Amino acid sequence: MDTYLVPRKKSHSLWRLGALTALAFSAAPSTLYAKTALDTPRWAISVNDGHSITLPNGKMATGSTYSPDSAVLIGFHGSQPFIGNGIELPGSVQGPPTMAWVSPNSDWAIVTSGAKAGSAPGAPLVPDTRVSVLSIEHGVPKLIQTVEAGLGPSGVAVSNDQKWALVANRVGGTVSVFKVVNKHLVDEKIIDFGKDSNPTTVEFLPNSQDAVVVLRKRNALALLVREKDGYRAAPNMVSVWSSPNTMDISHASGLIAVAGMDKVAPGVSILRANPAGLHELYRFPVAPGPEPLHFSPDGRILAVGSVNDSNAHPERKGSVSLYHLDEKSATKIAEAPVGHWPQGIIFSPDGHTLIVQNNTDQSLGVYHVEPEALTFERDIPLGVGPSASASAW
Repeated sequence: MDTYLVPRKKSHSLWRLGALTALAFSAAPSTLYAKTALDTPRWAISVNDGHSITLPNGKMATGSTYSPDSAVLIGFHGSQPFIGNGIELPGSVQGPPTMAWVSPNSDWAIVTSGAKAGSAPGAPLVPDTRVSVLSIEHGVPKLIQTVEAGLGPSGVAVSNDQKWALVANRVGGTVSVFKVVNKHLVDEKIIDFGKDSNPTTVEFLPNSQDAVVVLRKRNALALLVREKDGYRAAPNMVSVWSSPNTMDISHASGLIAVAGMDKVAPGVSILRANPAGLHELYRFPVAPGPEPLHFSPDGRILAVGSVNDSNAHPERKGSVSLYHLDEKSATKIAEAPVGHWPQGIIFSPDGHTLIVQNNTDQSLGVYHVEPEALTFERDIPLGVGPSASASAW
């Protein structure tokens, strides 16, 4: 697949990308993408769900026609994004948009699949267990391992020394703990929080081997403490905003942000880790359905998306807001409309561009970030619904 640089000014040649992408998805699995060697130093990744639809009642189901699930690399020349090579692999929009991880030097990645297609069009989705491990060489992703985790694998993270990988199993109520050996996941162990816990996102703390997992049905975070032979859950949990789902931890500022998906009063909790454990600093309200949430590379800005029921109601659209954070409060500095059913958020390495995955629209929305403004630039069509994202920075 050719790589097209996205220009700052709209160009009709950009839309060739959508045509080529649609063509690629109609190809046989072994030829989903032509592999073009690219030497961009670091990559982001978009995981794409081709099998799911949302019913008018808001529940997800199996589509009548669908494309293969996939992952595609996204690179940046400065602030300008371009679409790189991709690969077929299991992916799912059921779960938080944190179902991918990319190594800091972009030489390997992990993607989880929370659910797969049911037995027939309109049938409920079926909890999946598959976790895909990719190598990335010269911008070409290659599947090197598929392993089984618990039911409904969702958020995934790898320790700072890249010796351990954690997978939050949303349906199973567990966290899978894998050793990492030569970029392969081995010797799975389980931390069981109970089926009523609903683990969604897991992230490692900066400059630490400890991690944090979101337990949605407990309205809490649990600290996962490194031990010689793996990890254990610390006894005391920390309460956060109701119905927490997506979490991000800034390695620049050390702040932890957790989005609460409460249908009546959604909001975000801001925390910090200290030697005594996790400490909540403050909370602030946000727009409905804050599923997308991500820090800027410098940790000063938090982007929070709003689904706004746009997955079930075509007349509605989502939005994204930028907040400046400090130790005491969050200040909204910009807001912009996005497409239908926003999922993952990607900042460019320099923080001047923001990408929002629009699942229903099967596109990536590109926005220019200014000190107190967020300006829509263009949509990049994918031909399949983007559902999760991660970046190497």
